[in-house]
Amino acid sequence: MAIPERIIQPSIAEDGSIHYSSVTSAPDDSTAVCYMVPDRVIPVVFVPGVMGTNLETKGPAKSKPVWLLDSLSTVKPWMTVGPDMRKRVLDPNKTQVHSGGNIPSGTAQTEDELRRRGWGEVAYMSYGQWLVWLENALNDVHAGTDHGRKGLRASLCDIVTPVLDKLKRDEVALSYKYQFPVHAVGYNWLQSNAVSAERLATRIDEITAWYRKQFNYRCDRVILVTHSMGGLVARYYSEVMGLRDKVLGVVHGVMPATGAAATYKRMKTGTEGVAGLALGPTAAAMTAVVGSAPGPLQLLPSRDYGMGWLQIRDGERFVTLPASDPYSEIYTVRGSWWGLCDDLLLNPLDPSKKTIDQDWKSFADLIRRQVRTFHDDVSGQYHANTYAFYGDDAKHKAYGDVTWTQQTLPLLRGGVPPMTDLLAVRGSDDPATGGQLVKTTLDGKAYFANFVLRDADEHGDGTVPVRSGRAPGHQVRACAAFAGIDHEGAYKLDATRRFTLHAITRIAQSVKGTALDYKA
Repeated sequence: MAIPERIIQPSIAEDGSIHYSSVTSAPDDSTAVCYMVPDRVIPVVFVPGVMGTNLETKGPAKSKPVWLLDSLSTVKPWMTVGPDMRKRVLDPNKTQVHSGGNIPSGTAQTEDELRRRGWGEVAYMSYGQWLVWLENALNDVHAGTDHGRKGLRASLCDIVTPVLDKLKRDEVALSYKYQFPVHAVGYNWLQSNAVSAERLATRIDEITAWYRKQFNYRCDRVILVTHSMGGLVARYYSEVMGLRDKVLGVVHGVMPATGAAATYKRMKTGTEGVAGLALGPTAAAMTAVVGSAPGPLQLLPSRDYGMGWLQIRDGERFVTLPASDPYSEIYTVRGSWWGLCDDLLLNPLDPSKKTIDQDWKSFADLIRRQVRTFHDDVSGQYHANTYAFYGDDAKHKAYGDVTWTQQTLPLLRGGVPPMTDLLAVRGSDDPATGGQLVKTTLDGKAYFANFVLRDADEHGDGTVPVRSGRAPGHQVRACAAFAGIDHEGAYKLDATRRFTLHAITRIAQSVKGTALDYKA
């Protein structure tokens, strides 16, 4: 038999005073349910890609934003900035993370709370709506979901997600016993990813400590979700720095696991799209920034990418590089038109080129000491509980190989110069074709050849080719391919968002046996 419930009911008298009377409700068989807020917290930390973090000036003067992706109006001014100004402003040593970016609406959290969580550090244009979606999907207990039984996670029990088994009901139920506040941790993408990993380490310690001290919650591990180069930062943090025990698991989106040949191509021709506004739409603008920025240079193909990806063709003759070492055979080759970096473009602040030898030495040292070393450190290193996805689409081709093709008919009868002669000289941009115009001699006469880059040749996401995206392969829990992915908008697709939510829910099962586990 149900027990009658006593309710204290207020009433207002004519004089405005409030009186309370006791009313006994009729007995019924209803059940009162009170959901308790879980006292165990697993922060989900999003790590953005290159150029995905807002930057500001650093120094004794008041800081001001220099790279802010709030809207097109905040990046359009870069369209008219020359190589010299880019060199001055986008300096790894004179910039730092800017936290004052736009905060998206659409969550149950206040703007102050989301800013505390670092949402203002990352590009609003690229990630604003994605962070809102993830926050709502992971914290939907009070959104009419019947404590998760009707939430988006529950729907994944009935949906086949590429390379992942359907979620089980008890897996979803366990995930609702935890809070998953979504944080974002930006980094200075001009600096080495190793330096960025140190900032990530500091921020993760601050994030987990805050929940323990503020609410006395149990919170000692995070789940990392990364985009593009952010995956390299996360891998260095968890595996090279030996901090994997602070990470429950990782989801990598469109990570250039072994590098991207597009980085070489962009050093030669500039970067397209919004990214080009910062890094530079021309080789001169690109080299002025990236020539002293280890972060973007660490996106170059590593040894693990494979050999022979740079091809130079002159009719039936061709050369493929590298044979064994891209750092010495391509990246630090000086004075040849096909080498990664034109030393004449390294320092636009020195128009007379008085410091060109020192500038080149600094660049070559950067390649050897920071790019090659970083590649070697992260080679084959993945957190044991890693899930990854990448783009595999013919409509979003990326540079797998980079091919220079000679398009000028021989001007001399009786032969052509040896390939070694064509490769050993500087070139000059040909404005008519966008190629490299090469001049050499044969039998004392001038010979001209114009080498032009072929279009991207491999399925991918427009930046990362399949060979690099799928490189984690059997080294991780799952590595899924998706069509229709544009690199910058990788988390704007419903399919990749659901994959990420599925992976996070599966990663959450790893609480068993840790301090976050609910003991019987």
